[in-house]
Amino acid sequence: MDWGEEFHELMLGDELRMAAYQAAVSEAVRPGDTVLDLGTGTGILARWALQAGAARVYGIDLNEKVLATAAERLAEAGFADRFIPLAGLSFDLELPERADIVISEIMGNLGDNENFSAILDDARERFLRPGGTMLPRLVDTFLVPVTAESAHAQLTGPGPEDAGGPSAFAALLAARGARDPYSLYYDVILPVSGHLSAPGLLRRYEPGGERTGPGGTPVSYDVPLAFTVQRDGVFTGFKGYFTARLSDTVALDISGDDIAGRTTSDSWKHCYLPVERPVRVRRGDRIAMTFSRRSGRDGSPFGQTYGWQGRILSGSRVVDRFAHSTGPATDLPE
Repeated sequence: MDWGEEFHELMLGDELRMAAYQAAVSEAVRPGDTVLDLGTGTGILARWALQAGAARVYGIDLNEKVLATAAERLAEAGFADRFIPLAGLSFDLELPERADIVISEIMGNLGDNENFSAILDDARERFLRPGGTMLPRLVDTFLVPVTAESAHAQLTGPGPEDAGGPSAFAALLAARGARDPYSLYYDVILPVSGHLSAPGLLRRYEPGGERTGPGGTPVSYDVPLAFTVQRDGVFTGFKGYFTARLSDTVALDISGDDIAGRTTSDSWKHCYLPVERPVRVRRGDRIAMTFSRRSGRDGSPFGQTYGWQGRILSGSRVVDRFAHSTGPATDLPE
């Protein structure tokens, strides 16, 4: 699905996402604030900021059609004179004033899927007044090895159920430069009951924390992780997800598997990083891996290549190895 109105409507129907962000925006925005909404989409965060008393909201979005929808909806709500739409990449735009608060919802289920750390670093430096507020405040990304045999089985047959059939799935693999079905990440809700170990912290990003220096937050990285298997099962890959502190008292956690119970998100889902060969593991076995990210794929500010490679060990014996990446990056660890 592209980033058109259909996806935005899916996000608007996501109860976990909407409830958390509405509470956080209502808590963080003060009457008279100047607000920047990065990736404003159809304008729901901007609307909540204006309802909280913001003097004005600058809404930036790359999609001009969706941005026009936001302006129309906010005008219908009586905020036409307080919402200023700006079309384009935030890197290429300027604001006539500094904002008191920058709000954004540009996280992917792996946190930085949408290059959010670079975008928010730039926004903090160029758009936020000294002492201003970033929302979210903190984002943690986790990986955990899982048994997800149903999801994995779809990759050995005609492809995922929502891929449109074998031909469409083959075309998707070719378009993404993936050498096989196991060299993509997939958006799917993976049950907590499939976790084979405790999760490992992959990345922590604090948009409102200490400055990271002139280079900003690294957007290319290699992170080694080690997991000790806590129960017998079949290891089929890794589940990725994030938790976030949006404001002083509002947290967001998509790690669960109950949409109706608001323990996970129907729009974010989880990230599934498969391995080609499922491996039966036992309690006490270890899975050692390195997760890698390389930015700037295909010259796009939103492009990245992910890699996950490692080995499964039983005692000192290597049971199997795996190595996958979502693109042709040549500098990933071996």
